[in-house]
Amino acid sequence: RCVILAVVPANVDFHNSQIMSDAQKVDPQTSRTIPVITKPDLIDMGAESDVLELLMGDKINFSLGFHMVKGRGQAALDKGQSIQDGLIDETQFFERVEPWKSVQERDLFGTTNLRRKLGELQM
Repeated sequence: RCVILAVVPANVDFHNSQIMSDAQKVDPQTSRTIPVITKPDLIDMGAESDVLELLMGDKINFSLGFHMVKGRGQAALDKGQSIQDGLIDETQFFERVEPWKSVQERDLFGTTNLRRKLGELQM
């Protein structure tokens, strides 16, 4: 089963992104595409609710849903932060920062949950 991961930074206009346009050309029913929103720490103040609506599928629906991850930033990479420590930081970010910490569907967040979701889809 082929799955399209359409990776879009949270601080970029989702609807006008080239990757989403390309994904919708090859998957017009959006049955094989998972939009992955990255860089939630770079969202402009006040725009969090728009991104949250997108993540929850309130603005546009994808059969496999949306997902959000937060990778290591340049400062963490420069300090030599390990992947494991980056995953811990990612988990803590989604547990501590609004509006993400208030979302009941915890499986929408994090690299570990995305890996799990992809593994289940491949079975």
